[in-house]
Amino acid sequence: MGQGKIICPGCGAALSEKDMPFCPYCGRELIDLSRERTDEKISTVKRVHAETKAVPKKIAVYVTITFLILFLLFGLFIFLDGPDRIREAKGQADMDRLSSAMKKAYEKEDWEQLEEYLIYECEEYIGAPDYFCYRTAWFLHTYPPLFDEAYQTHDTDEMLEIYALFGEDYNMRGDDLFYRIYVTQEEIEEALWEEVEREKEILLEEGLEDEMYKLRF
Repeated sequence: MGQGKIICPGCGAALSEKDMPFCPYCGRELIDLSRERTDEKISTVKRVHAETKAVPKKIAVYVTITFLILFLLFGLFIFLDGPDRIREAKGQADMDRLSSAMKKAYEKEDWEQLEEYLIYECEEYIGAPDYFCYRTAWFLHTYPPLFDEAYQTHDTDEMLEIYALFGEDYNMRGDDLFYRIYVTQEEIEEALWEEVEREKEILLEEGLEDEMYKLRF
């Protein structure tokens, strides 16, 4: 009998080990072959079961290690002032957004939109570092024509009010704290100074020196 063969105890036929647990000739159960295959199947099932039971343990180890790494990273994040940095980055992003909106309106000479930002939404926009820069630009667009109109009609009260507005705006630049918080543009600053001097000269010509002194800005 060659290797890999088995003799059927019922009819004596030589069978291959790959045959079914029953003899194809007489139908007798091949006990030894059936047991061999059964043991093989049981062994396979046990091995798979052992491997399956090990999977949750491996997952638990991986999860534990992952959480440990995340915990250490979070601790490092807190230690390095992560929340403060996030708040600072968000604050800077908000300021950049506000400045960009004002700059866009200014460059497009959309004075109505700029007025909306500077006057009606000032509580939000005043935190932007270039708020007073663009507010001065809006002043320079809006009030000189009104000053000249008041001059033509001899409305000295209106002239003095507008002059006071520009004077107070200009005098803010005299405080060092202003430049620590806000930024300016040279051309706007120069235009502001020229307008203050122009209105001052007109008011002096009108003999309003005493009224100008009372403004005390």
